[in-house]
Amino acid sequence: MTCSPRVCGFVVILGVFLIAQVASGSQDECLAAGGCFAKASSLAASTLEAAKGKDLHKQQAHNESEKPPSEAEVDRSTDTSLCEADKFANPDLCPSTCPYAAEMRDEFCHFRCVKKEECGLLNTVQNATIPDERLKFCRHCEVEGCMQCVASKPGQESLEKCQQCMPGYSLTREGECEMHGVWVFVLIAAVAGVLLVFAIWWYLCVSSKPSVNEAGVQYGLECRARSRISQAGTSETYALSTNLMTTNVAGPGTMALFRFEFAILVWAITLLAVWMGFVYFVSSDLLILGNRPAESPQILCAAIKWGRQRQMELIWTKVSWMAFAYAFSFAGAICYGVQQTKMFARVSAEEEVMTRYVAILEGLPKMKGSENVEEILKDAVAQACEVEVVGVSVCWDFGEHREEVMHALEDAEEPSEGQGSANTTSR
Repeated sequence: MTCSPRVCGFVVILGVFLIAQVASGSQDECLAAGGCFAKASSLAASTLEAAKGKDLHKQQAHNESEKPPSEAEVDRSTDTSLCEADKFANPDLCPSTCPYAAEMRDEFCHFRCVKKEECGLLNTVQNATIPDERLKFCRHCEVEGCMQCVASKPGQESLEKCQQCMPGYSLTREGECEMHGVWVFVLIAAVAGVLLVFAIWWYLCVSSKPSVNEAGVQYGLECRARSRISQAGTSETYALSTNLMTTNVAGPGTMALFRFEFAILVWAITLLAVWMGFVYFVSSDLLILGNRPAESPQILCAAIKWGRQRQMELIWTKVSWMAFAYAFSFAGAICYGVQQTKMFARVSAEEEVMTRYVAILEGLPKMKGSENVEEILKDAVAQACEVEVVGVSVCWDFGEHREEVMHALEDAEEPSEGQGSANTTSR
């Protein structure tokens, strides 16, 4: 039993999505903590070494995890020197003495660790005055549906008020934006419900009516049955397990179509398998580059910086994969074309196809267009071959007189002046 190409393709895509989710799931918490990017290079290097000896790598990782924190790591939580300088794409969390990361005003992706009351000060972004307790950064005013938000004073958390709402929203006394177009959605839902009830009622009424033209119904069913593709010599249809790449059900064109879909699946699965091989033997970062979530500006800048570094380190894998994809696609296209040509030749020689009922005659003598060439050739072929000829189609060689023939055809299509005036008069 064969798999439908579309179903197989959907299964392949779903499998890739699940693999990517599993591979990246363990990285989300590391990214949210902020310390993932500083260790990204060492993790990638250890992943490469794991291909040579995974057991040794696991043992080393286990030993390192049991080591107590160093004095530098302990003192870092209270180190006030970290609060005085800004860093580019800082991947680490700020110390407890100044736990909030504030973006500098004039330096892109530069952040400084500040206290709660210092958000928006010390040359940081002026409008980012609200300390976020969950993500530990100074953020802007955020009111849903607000076009112009009023920033609070530095260090204040609850003062988020909207000054001007977006179209479709109205400003409340509390400084929030309330949508005033809910009735539109309610009206749409009500109309849709009425139409659905009417459609169900109409269907029940039609289906409950008696049949008044049973003969017409039977004739329609018979026509539908005759239009189905059935097995040769019988009225039975083909089973769903029929291999349409090798079984001539509706001509060689159908076989060529399903062979093409199968070739596309083989091509995609092969390239995917090679890429997953790079992921397994080189680094799983290939699955997460450019796909890291970032909830704060600090983590976003750190993710971009880390992604750029890892991209340059792993660029050779992409180049190698592209080279293989090009060579494999070229060789596969040649093989595919050869197989399709052989299939057409075999089917035309062994099975009943439309080309068996057509004969092409060449080398005929020159004949004038004033003669009834079709009937002359039809009678000649019928007498010579003793078969019934259904029809004859003549291909005229008028390349040297193409312009004359085209002008003659145009003149024949246009009505004469006398006919035109007569038609005008009759109207």
